[in-house]
Amino acid sequence: MFGYSRIKTILIGVIVALGFVFALPNFVPAETYKRWSPAVKEWLKPITLGLDLQGGSYLLMEVDSRALVEEKLQALADVSRSALREGKIRYSGLTVADGVMQLKITDAGQVNDAREIIRKQENVALDIQNENGLLRVKYTQEALDKMKQQAVAQSVEIVRRRIDELGTKEPQVHPQGIDRIVVQLPGVQDPSEIKALMGKTAKLAFHLVDEETTPQMAQMGRISPDSMLMTGDETGYIVLKRSVVVGGESLEDARGTYDEQGNPCVSFSFKSLGAKRFAAATRDNVGRRLAIVLDGKVISAPTINSPITGGKGVITGNYTVQSANDLALLLRSGALPAPLLVVEERVVGPSLGEDSIQAGTTACLIGLVVVFAVMILIYGFFGIIADITLFVNGILLLALLSLTGATLTLPGLAGIALTLGMAVDANILVYERMKEEMLHGTTHPAEVVKKGFAGSFSAIFDGQLTTLFAAAFLFLLGSGPVRGFGVTLAFGLVTTLFAAIFVAKVLLAAWLKVVKPTKVNL
Repeated sequence: MFGYSRIKTILIGVIVALGFVFALPNFVPAETYKRWSPAVKEWLKPITLGLDLQGGSYLLMEVDSRALVEEKLQALADVSRSALREGKIRYSGLTVADGVMQLKITDAGQVNDAREIIRKQENVALDIQNENGLLRVKYTQEALDKMKQQAVAQSVEIVRRRIDELGTKEPQVHPQGIDRIVVQLPGVQDPSEIKALMGKTAKLAFHLVDEETTPQMAQMGRISPDSMLMTGDETGYIVLKRSVVVGGESLEDARGTYDEQGNPCVSFSFKSLGAKRFAAATRDNVGRRLAIVLDGKVISAPTINSPITGGKGVITGNYTVQSANDLALLLRSGALPAPLLVVEERVVGPSLGEDSIQAGTTACLIGLVVVFAVMILIYGFFGIIADITLFVNGILLLALLSLTGATLTLPGLAGIALTLGMAVDANILVYERMKEEMLHGTTHPAEVVKKGFAGSFSAIFDGQLTTLFAAAFLFLLGSGPVRGFGVTLAFGLVTTLFAAIFVAKVLLAAWLKVVKPTKVNL
């Protein structure tokens, strides 16, 4: 009937049954759910509640743009030194400060050549001003905005990896504006540990020690442009070569472990290319010292006694078990392109979330009861059919949210209430079209029902489609709670269309087959 074969009817029944199965975890007590086997919980999961529903921590972090620009300019200065020497252009006083790289070109006739050489060292636009041979180099505003956006995108992924390794359930990490990141941690009431981890860039690099220059010489300005003065807790002031032997991006893994004396340390291993570079560097520099630099500080500078060809090593220091594990986590997740500064921090108590859930649930229940009663009063038996499809719609919506791992926020809860309240619109369109068909002379119940669905489908589909477009724009252009509202609204539209058309058809087909009515009472 209605063109539904037995297979289609069974398929609709299977979808509804699966909906009940996947929605089930949302109705069992939390203690009961914990006793389920891991294999079952891998597939059947309750809806994840957002920060505003279960409480937790909210952090608004900002990329330190000044540090980012200074680091980029310092890297530009390093490559420009080599490029200018290769171009046989003499210069002096190359410095980086306050977002500007400055240097004096000795020969005025080489200024334009120097500008072109420096410009070629960057893939973004540079603003290079010349004041009688004194070049002042800085990034254009467009280049700065691009750098910030790239830094934020990279930081979002690294922050997410770091938080995931801590075991925080369903963290929400997304960019805000051009240089900020929002971190929401449902269920976390003390974000101090996470803030400490987010505040470290974890940039690791290995540099050879400049054995020919003492720290005293460097402090008096007698230092090669290829070297730099640094400091460390164990080494004090020390002069290192600027060129990086191997960087942290070549790391494959890092783990907290113990050294031969039983003290906590961090073991690391390089990827294949990094292992080859590290082996070559240690083979060619036996007897020299190799410094390990983390976030601009020298951790240690051991002597290379023999080539290290295994691609593995350890970082020792005054570590505790916890600090060694934290450092290993940071190295595994990758280095942040720039420090992150906490701009805003909020802790939402779980009691507020419980109040929101109770209020939202109460609103949904009151709305459903009113809708159920009104539909039965107006349409009688057909109102009961509409109420059943509405109930199935709600179950399918919960199942879809659980299956996709969507996070339910307070606006999302409002989206569910709105969806359920609007869901009966489709049934009303079908029933009113059935009334019109009967007014035009159609009397056979099967024909009335068939024409009612056929005649109202275009209006139902158009209405759902236009609202779906609105939900899509809310998701694509919005952020945080607005996107949550868009998700639940879109899911609700899909389940509404399925329940109001397919499930309702099957129920009415079963009624016509079993009861065999002689007329339709609407």
